Amino acid sequence: MRVFWLALLACLGAQTAQAQSGDPMDLQRCIWRCLADSPGAQSPRYHQCVERLCVTQPAPQYTAPATASRWKSGVAADGITRFAGVDVAQEGGPGFYYMCDRQGQSYVMLFRHHGPPGLLRFRIGAQNFTVPFDRTRGELTMNVIPGGQFLNALSYGQTAWISDMQGRHVMNVNLQGATAAMRGAIAACRG
Repeated sequence: MRVFWLALLACLGAQTAQAQSGDPMDLQRCIWRCLADSPGAQSPRYHQCVERLCVTQPAPQYTAPATASRWKSGVAADGITRFAGVDVAQEGGPGFYYMCDRQGQSYVMLFRHHGPPGLLRFRIGAQNFTVPFDRTRGELTMNVIPGGQFLNALSYGQTAWISDMQGRHVMNVNLQGATAAMRGAIAACRG
């Protein structure tokens, strides 16, 4: 058995040297091996393995996915719906929004996110939520109740990490400024 492990280590060392030799397929195989031995492509362990075994030049340090920066609020393009939300990374990119109107609709939306409808996981502070999103409004949306546990968590949390049921990252939302923006939208919908 010891001979087997020594032979395996020698083969892995040879593949690493080949990956660094410049052959694109050897590099790809090395990357796939790191991915298979880690929790996923967003994991620091995966990035460290690729840097250590697959590339000769230093890889960029792992950083968390871009965080939404500044909350805004106002009236949506339909002239009826009020919104409070934030674009992630840059203006015009994917975003996270709370929407409501005077007819009683109240929902959150993952704007410009192209993932499929279904359950998503939210980690807001120490709280975890698994919630259903659908495309009945075109974008991914989920009905919420003003004053309910989910919106309260968004109001008082610092950050919301959103992932799908397989643990793949969807969005990271900075919640600083969310309280005032959402309260303003809710008040306008009730007024």
